[in-house]
Amino acid sequence: MHTTIEPQLRIRTAPPVARLRGDLRVLDVRDDLSRVTRANGEIVGYVDRVDVAGDTAFRARRYVAAERRFVDLPTVWSADDAVDCLRW
Repeated sequence: MHTTIEPQLRIRTAPPVARLRGDLRVLDVRDDLSRVTRANGEIVGYVDRVDVAGDTAFRARRYVAAERRFVDLPTVWSADDAVDCLRW
């Protein structure tokens, strides 16, 4: 007997929680992606979770508005460190 598993649609019932890290606001977009903004709403970049050597690491991507593109920053082992990469 062959059974198939249908994909589950997950609808959030609670609004995502924003965290502050210094002068930046971190908002979870998905389970593996967070948006980082300034207090005025300007997007600084994104932090996403990636698998590296069987472990979880975090990659920051800075948004360069003048060029309308993202620049990948080094992969680090802590989500807080990835956000800090976007602060400077």
